[in-house]
Formats: sequence, structure tokens, C-alpha cells
Amino acid sequence: MRAWTALLSAIALEVTGTLSLKVFTTAPFTTAATPGLQLIFTYALLAASYVLLSRAFRQIPVAVAFAVWEAAGLLLITCLGALILGEHLRPAQLLAMLALGVGAALLHRGTRPPTQPVGA
Repeated sequence: MRAWTALLSAIALEVTGTLSLKVFTTAPFTTAATPGLQLIFTYALLAASYVLLSRAFRQIPVAVAFAVWEAAGLLLITCLGALILGEHLRPAQLLAMLALGVGAALLHRGTRPPTQPVGA
């Protein structure tokens, strides 16, 4: 359970760090006197995300953890970009988001140990 908590936290930090890149390039942040602090904030979030992802790798197979981290991150960034930043989603993007979710779910399912037949 701790590994999944670390993975979900890594996703949240990665999404926040990535969105901060866009937010910091818009007003009123572009007029701030400390652009270096904005970069440090973004890098710190992304670095913390990788640290937590590495902790998740200890108990979750790499293929599953990375697929969930990447797919959930892309889905959240795309949705939040549309909701917060006013970016438009096209049908192809919606289809790609569906494919990301299906792909991560299939990878997760594929890493489960095979079930033994009854009586074997």
C-alpha cells in the first residue's frame, strides 16, 4: 500500500510541477522579480516526483509503475490544461486519453501471476 501511495504522490507532484511550467509563463508570474525561484520550485516538484517513483519501483513492477505514472500524469495534465488553462481537447486527443488508460490497465493486468487451474 505504501508503494501505491508513493506512486500516487509522485503523480501529483509531477502534474503540479509540469503545470507550473505553463502557469509561470503567464501573467502575473512573468512580471515577477524572481524567475529563478519559479524554476527552483518546478525542479523541486519534479525531483520529488522521481524520488517517490523510485520508492514505488521497490514493490510495484517497473512496467506497471511507470505506465500508471505516465498515463495518469498525461491524463491529469490534459484535463487540467483544458479546465484551468482553457486548452481545447480534440476528438483525437480524447481517443488518445482512452488508449492511455486502457494501456496502463492492460500492463497492470499482465503483471499479475497466472492463476493455477483447480486441481493442478
